[in-house]
Amino acid sequence: MIKFFRKIRLNLVSEGKTGKYLKYAFGEILLVVIGILIALSINNWNENRKSQKVANEIYLNLRNSLVQDSTEVQRIIKSQSKSLNVQKELILKQASQESIEFEEINLHQLIEDIQIGVFSFFPKTGIYNSIVSNNGMDLLKSTKIKASLINLYDYQYERYANMDATIENKYHSRLFPVIFKKIGYVGNVTENPDQLLFKENYEELVSECRNVHGILTSNRDLLIEISKEINELLQMIRDELDK
Repeated sequence: MIKFFRKIRLNLVSEGKTGKYLKYAFGEILLVVIGILIALSINNWNENRKSQKVANEIYLNLRNSLVQDSTEVQRIIKSQSKSLNVQKELILKQASQESIEFEEINLHQLIEDIQIGVFSFFPKTGIYNSIVSNNGMDLLKSTKIKASLINLYDYQYERYANMDATIENKYHSRLFPVIFKKIGYVGNVTENPDQLLFKENYEELVSECRNVHGILTSNRDLLIEISKEINELLQMIRDELDK
């Protein structure tokens, strides 16, 4: 093909047809440029298709991780809400100086319900960390999704972790010593806590519940916010995958 075009050029020059040669040369250059542009377009299309495929894989991995987080955070919200309700009831009864019939209370269940407030939510951050470390965020076209991911993983989860550490410290340093050491309760080993020990340490138990109730409430409310944000992010990812 190259020899064919070269022969045409030589014939035009030898015949003195300079004008036609220039037109031909221009046309040949134009064809080359068009060919290059087509090749670049095909290459860009292939690259975009590859990038979109990788982006979809990222969205799928994120979706699977967030679905697990959504289930787990709901479980912790339920546990903390139950603990808060029991603690609130004890605090209000003490504040109103309402007499307590300890014999009629299921002490085992009451203590168990107080304890589950310490349960923690452990978000799965492996997928997100891998995406960030491998510059995967650059492949995500949705600025809204990227902003939500950064807010959830780098702000909300970190904020929760700090608050959760404070709650855990309060439980282990203040509340659990009353339950385990003074009341003598040891989980499933102690099916029926000693009513006398419970009665003797009731005031201190309620005091420690009051000490933890405020921050546990804030923590539970933050988890509700996190749950809402996870679900909104999941919907955005699903919409992106459906495109």
